[in-house]
Amino acid sequence: MNVAQLALRLGGELIGPGDAVLRGVADLREAGPDELAFVANRRYRKHLGATRAGAVLVEREVSAPGITLIRVDDPYLAFARALALFSPPRWPAPGVDERAAVSPLASLGEGVTVEPFVFVGEGAVVGAGSWLQAGAYVGAGAKLGAGCRLMPGAVVMEGCVVGARVWLNPGAVVGGEGFGFAPSREGLVKIPQVGGVVIEDDVELGANTCVDRAALGVTTVRQGAKLDNLCQVGHGATIGPHNVLVAYSGVAGSTRLGVGVTVAARSSILGHLEIGDGVTVAAHSMVAQDAPAGAKLAGVPAYDHRRWLRASREAEELPELTRALRQLQARVEAIEAQTHRPIQAETETKE
Repeated sequence: MNVAQLALRLGGELIGPGDAVLRGVADLREAGPDELAFVANRRYRKHLGATRAGAVLVEREVSAPGITLIRVDDPYLAFARALALFSPPRWPAPGVDERAAVSPLASLGEGVTVEPFVFVGEGAVVGAGSWLQAGAYVGAGAKLGAGCRLMPGAVVMEGCVVGARVWLNPGAVVGGEGFGFAPSREGLVKIPQVGGVVIEDDVELGANTCVDRAALGVTTVRQGAKLDNLCQVGHGATIGPHNVLVAYSGVAGSTRLGVGVTVAARSSILGHLEIGDGVTVAAHSMVAQDAPAGAKLAGVPAYDHRRWLRASREAEELPELTRALRQLQARVEAIEAQTHRPIQAETETKE
């Protein structure tokens, strides 16, 4: 499509000629005349003048003489939509490979693709247009909505429910055993995990991410949530709508996250907590108590992000403060030695 057509599709304002044909999307500094670029971060605006891109997605207030611009409210969002236009997902032709093991009592919707070595158990339901890639596993009684994609090695265990348009990246596991044991004199006694898992519509689980089966009730990942690679969701937890969990983050059992929560990389949230809507947890943090809506948390244990930043800056000054204190102590001791009188700090406040 040409630049003018793309601007129309994205709801942007075209600045410059619109007849150049675009064939893809590339980085601002590498894009050629037939490629679209974008600037979502202000620090990269300095490279606009040198770009060879056929057009650049920018914010509404940006100007760049001699460069064809498409002004939009959110260049990053527009970039995502443009990339989907130029590189739509390519799903294979429907059909069941003869090397797959599909129970005759399973139900496959119209247009389902089942690749080699996939297992679909008795009573399982796979929604229309879904794609089960090599080695995927759908247990007995599990239900997948329409348009799902299970990549190689992805697993949906028995009885779990997965909504529409859910993507499970390689090695993701839905419904593995929750981690529950009761101590006894003889050792640890396993607590049967007899609950389930519900994954709502438009969720994506990254590679090797695990959502454990509840002991009772269900573990839930709500609509539109996105979990990066190597995330862990404990039994009975609830991941709220449109949450983002970045790589290596974990949510312990029975904790409930509200709407639009972001948990940055390598962070953990302890069990049985309530995390309010819009909470942000900085990377490498550990949340040990309930958090109100809108809170921004950092640290171990996590607390207000701004206070944590101040404390971090002050911590950097500790070596200098320690040296200054030692020097002051040496001066005090020298004065005491000369005067033969100890110097005592005043402890009473004068009115």
